[in-house]
Amino acid sequence: MHAPSATYYVGVDVAKDTLAIRRNPAAKIVVIPNTSDAVRPWLTSLSAGAHLICEATGRHHRLLQSECALRGVPYTCLNPARARAFALSLGCIEKSDPIDAGVLERFGRERQPPATVPPSPALRELSDLLMARRTVVEQVTAFTLRLPLLSTQARRALQKVIIGLRAQRLSLDLALEAWLESPQGACWCDKVYTLCLAPGVGVLSALSLIAHLPELGTLNRGQVAKLAGLAPILWDSGTMKGLRTIKGGRREARRVLYQCALVAARWHPPTTQHYQQLRQRGKCASVAYVAIARKLLIYLNSLLRPASAATSLEA
Repeated sequence: MHAPSATYYVGVDVAKDTLAIRRNPAAKIVVIPNTSDAVRPWLTSLSAGAHLICEATGRHHRLLQSECALRGVPYTCLNPARARAFALSLGCIEKSDPIDAGVLERFGRERQPPATVPPSPALRELSDLLMARRTVVEQVTAFTLRLPLLSTQARRALQKVIIGLRAQRLSLDLALEAWLESPQGACWCDKVYTLCLAPGVGVLSALSLIAHLPELGTLNRGQVAKLAGLAPILWDSGTMKGLRTIKGGRREARRVLYQCALVAARWHPPTTQHYQQLRQRGKCASVAYVAIARKLLIYLNSLLRPASAATSLEA
């Protein structure tokens, strides 16, 4: 299905401080600050039919995304690997902000991608809280590992830092609990508690899956496994049968599912039996855990599908 003739695509390369913009192949590159005061009047100046194309940047594209949502401007956020592969297919091995803006504009014209649905403010707040908590936990782990290497005075100073970080972790845990009980988080309560029915999944893991994989329950088993980066990717050519590996997908969702698989393989008897069978067949531990994580993901996806009954994890 082709886009309407009135639609035109605008390539926007997002950096921390600037936006490099190309409206059409003949237009010059325009660079504006990545601030509200600059983005708002620029969006207002766009004529009807504009469709913006940019790459995911972590958090630097959030301002543009939220401003587009407020003004009803279609917006597509691409996986950077996909955009780079498209550039290489054009023979463009150079990379700069103006070049990337032109590549994104051409990608829009030729591929006509659908608009990205912006995340809800509630999920954005949840994602920020989880990121802050993960950062604190990583710092506590790093500092704790350094303690045995330090002298007495330095160890005491670092222990005070660790105590403060643990207090911050507790504060963030309370903030996550408050989010779940707040009006904006109440609509996700049923999904969170449903996910907790699965072995190895706790409230924190369920919140992480809701934040990083909100499409759970809306995709089929193959789509959700590939989205999480847990689907085995073919690597065949002629008579050569390559090794199946996982690749791409959403790293944070995959990390949470892998941790849940570790817990389920240890404490859930049917999953423990499945893990042992995989090991007896010659699979290494990491491959066995990935297989369990994929099976767990498919089960969680079926739990949230309203039109179909959940499949059994033992199946």
